[in-house]
Amino acid sequence: MATTKTKTAIISIANLKAEDLTVLRQAFQALPGVGKIDFSVERSVAVIDFDPSQSHIDDFLRAALKAGFQVT
Repeated sequence: MATTKTKTAIISIANLKAEDLTVLRQAFQALPGVGKIDFSVERSVAVIDFDPSQSHIDDFLRAALKAGFQVT
């Protein structure tokens, strides 16, 4: 049985605020293969562990844009 390698995406999001986290978390969790999601409001980033055989970093960028956020 092969173990799946996970990758970590760090997405920089302009003007990230604490009240944005729920919406962003839901947008990212809707994508396949998403594991752990962490945010740093201070650094304006989302850190996402994911299965690269199911999702790609571009999917996360599109999800953030679709949810109304500007990625930098």
